[in-house]
Amino acid sequence: MKSTLILLLTTLSLFSFAQGFVAELEDDGYAALGNSQCIVKLANGEEITGKIGTMSGSNGYISAITIKLENGEKRKLKPEDISQLQVKTSKLMKLAMITESSSSIKEMTRTNFDDIVKRDFVIFETAMRHNKAGNLRLMQLLNPGFDSKIKVYADPNPNRKTDGIGIAGVKLTGDVEKSYLFVQNNEKAVLVKKGSYKKDFDELYKNCPKMIEAFAGEKLKFQDIAGHVFAYDQICQD
Repeated sequence: MKSTLILLLTTLSLFSFAQGFVAELEDDGYAALGNSQCIVKLANGEEITGKIGTMSGSNGYISAITIKLENGEKRKLKPEDISQLQVKTSKLMKLAMITESSSSIKEMTRTNFDDIVKRDFVIFETAMRHNKAGNLRLMQLLNPGFDSKIKVYADPNPNRKTDGIGIAGVKLTGDVEKSYLFVQNNEKAVLVKKGSYKKDFDELYKNCPKMIEAFAGEKLKFQDIAGHVFAYDQICQD
C-alpha cells in the first residue's frame, strides 16, 4: 500500500497542474454575472433559486448581493447569510474553464471526475479573509470536487498574477498565478505564495503524514499546486 501510494503521488508530481483549478473571474467578470441563474444555499440550511440582481464588493470579494427570486421578490443577502452561491456560467466561461489536465487526473484516480469539474456553475463560498480584520466575504472556489480537506480561493490581490489576454471578465491566456488563499477546517484564510511555497509545504499539509512522506525529496513546484491539493484530498481520509 505504501509503495503504491508513493508511486501515485510521484506520478502526480510529474504533471503540470497549473491549469488544474477552474478559471478565475476577473474584476469585470463579476458585472457579467448580473441576471444569471443562481442557486443559493443559505447558512440556515434553506436553499433558494433565482437570478443575480445587484452585487457589491471590491478586489474580487463579494460583500453583499441581491437575489431576484422566481416569484419576483428581491432578497438582499450578506456573506454571513450564505453558505454557497452557484452561478450558471455562460458558454464563454465554460470554454475558459476547460482544463488540459483533466484526462490525466481522470485516469489516475477513483474520483468521479464529473464532480470535480462542475463547469456549469461558478461557485462562491463564504469564508474568512486572510487580513487582520478577518471579515467574511463570498469568494470564488477554485477546486470544486476536491475541496473536502482544503478549499482554494482566488486571491484578490491585484499583483497576484502576470498579465494575460481576457474576454468578458475571464482570463484565457498568459496568466501565471502567484498566490492563492487556502482555507482548512473553516478557519481564517491563509495566503499561499509562489515564492514561499516550497518552504511552507510541510506546514500546509502537516496534518497528513502520508502526504509529507510521499513528497519527501521531491522537487516541489508551485505550478503543481493543484495536483498537490488533489492528492491531499484523495489520500488524507483519516
